[in-house]
Amino acid sequence: MVTLKSILLAGLVHLHLHALCGLAWAAWASSSPTPQQIVRDLQASLSPGSEIVLTTDPAYARDFKQRFAVAAPPTYVVGVKPVTVSDVQAVVRYSASKNVPFLATGGGHGYTFSLGRLESGIELDMGNFHSIAIDPVANTLTVGGAVQIGNVTAALLAAGRELPVGQCATVGLTGLTMGGGVGPYGGIYGAASDSLLSVEFVTGTGDILNVSATHHADLFYGVKGAGFNYGVATRLTYRVYPLTNNGDVMVVNTQFPGPLNGSVWELASQFVGRQPKELTLDFSLRWNESSGGMVAWCSFYYVGPQAEGLRLIQPFLNLGPLNVEIHAAKYNSISDVALYNAEGVGAIRGISFVPYSVNLYAVDPPSLISLFNYMNATMTGRPDLQTATLAWAQFSTYGFQLFPVESSAFPYRDVAVFFQYDGFGFNASQIPALDEFGKNVRSLMRPGSGRTDLEVYVHFGHGDEGPAAWYSAAKLPRLNALKAVYDPKNLFSYYNPVQRGRYGH
Repeated sequence: MVTLKSILLAGLVHLHLHALCGLAWAAWASSSPTPQQIVRDLQASLSPGSEIVLTTDPAYARDFKQRFAVAAPPTYVVGVKPVTVSDVQAVVRYSASKNVPFLATGGGHGYTFSLGRLESGIELDMGNFHSIAIDPVANTLTVGGAVQIGNVTAALLAAGRELPVGQCATVGLTGLTMGGGVGPYGGIYGAASDSLLSVEFVTGTGDILNVSATHHADLFYGVKGAGFNYGVATRLTYRVYPLTNNGDVMVVNTQFPGPLNGSVWELASQFVGRQPKELTLDFSLRWNESSGGMVAWCSFYYVGPQAEGLRLIQPFLNLGPLNVEIHAAKYNSISDVALYNAEGVGAIRGISFVPYSVNLYAVDPPSLISLFNYMNATMTGRPDLQTATLAWAQFSTYGFQLFPVESSAFPYRDVAVFFQYDGFGFNASQIPALDEFGKNVRSLMRPGSGRTDLEVYVHFGHGDEGPAAWYSAAKLPRLNALKAVYDPKNLFSYYNPVQRGRYGH
């Protein structure tokens, strides 16, 4: 029986527990070292070539990687740029012993809002780990933990090799792999993580491990798709492949007026389950000032002879697009010409980036038409929303399904479309409206996604979806068990994590 007395008692208990939690937090905070002490401590324990500075020092802005997205960034008081694996180990152990949060960064490209939970921490900038070595005899690529995709693809092309990675030159290869890794060549070879052979890894326990299918195989499973939950990768070795079609890629850019969006969806739906592994459909739906409404920019990539590629996409061309561009690109330069060279907006440093995403397992034209109409109506007369974009990446599932689901932590091998809402804010005042708009877009997309539960590729997540959406409910028990072994203090808990941080950050 619920009485006034029981309600009051429950309230007192809640207040008491809240007070205890507050006292515990205050005790923790007061015991944490000051930024100046952190600098002194790390200077005494790291090798001489390492750079350790306060974030208020001008050297921090000059020498350390600044984030691309700043809508919900982590905040740092100290920047550390190590030069050896032992230095990385020392920072991890220091963080664990002194209760100072930290985040390892490579390209600084991650934009999930979960990063904002890290406050007054250490930035572990891995920028000195940028080596690239290709063995054309063994068909392997070995890279440092902060290498970026643009540098890797250029080196691979010169060596006559390729790797299934995304095409954005500013993205770090390590982070991409540790989240699985999807891109146009995934239709041929699978996720980037499927080509991973071994990793030099500093775990949350402060140990340096060489991880592979034969050494610490349990952790190797977790690294391929959820690796940023367990440690810092300092060196990675991949299997690479001879160039497909001599590295030549057909890229066709098209632009369709809003009224044709339903016809575009109908054609895209016909490729689900039968899309050639060499073909990628890359769409961008955005506001067009001159037309006063939404338009669909569509790029088609075909890793093969141009005549074959044009034949495959001819039904789209028959719709009568407003514009058609045909490019002969190379393996490493797809993003330079795709979508009329508009993909670079996501690589502008300091932009406020509001992401939402839904994995699509079906292409449902009625749902997509409704969404298009909603966006068109809502954005009319709303300049603060007109920077929002829908991104559509439709790959063949052939390469992803070459590997069994249980081979890695990467969970989504049967996705038809990786669907994203990208709210680009060029000033902070846009963020609340773009955020609300994005949530509405996600809600409208879910009923036609082909799944009851929300499922999201971890790198496209907003941060509010939860571990079951990022990693799948089926994989969580195994991933949680790995945390107990390799990161028992939950140091790695700020990037769409398997588990939240120790202090609820």
